[in-house]
Amino acid sequence: MAIASRAVVILGHDQSVSAHVKELVEFMDMPHVITAMPEDWKSRLGESRLEAMFVNPDVTQDVVSNVLRDLSEMDPNVPIVMLGQAE
Repeated sequence: MAIASRAVVILGHDQSVSAHVKELVEFMDMPHVITAMPEDWKSRLGESRLEAMFVNPDVTQDVVSNVLRDLSEMDPNVPIVMLGQAE
C-alpha cells in the first residue's frame, strides 16, 4: 500500500499572492505545495494528505465557511492560516 504524499494547499483567487506564499512554504522545506482556487482545491489535492491550508485574503467568508465544513469532514485537525491584507 502506497503512502499518500503530504501537501499544503494555498487557497485563493490572486495568483500573485498564492505564488509568494508558495515560495515561503517551499523555503520551509515542504516539497508538495498546491495553489488552488476555492472551487478546485479538493480535486487538486487528490489523494495527498492535507498538512495545512493557507487562505488568501481574497477568499470570501461564505467560501471560507464552506471550506471549513469540508475540512471538518476530512480532518478537523488540519491547521488553517488565514492571511490578512497588507497595510
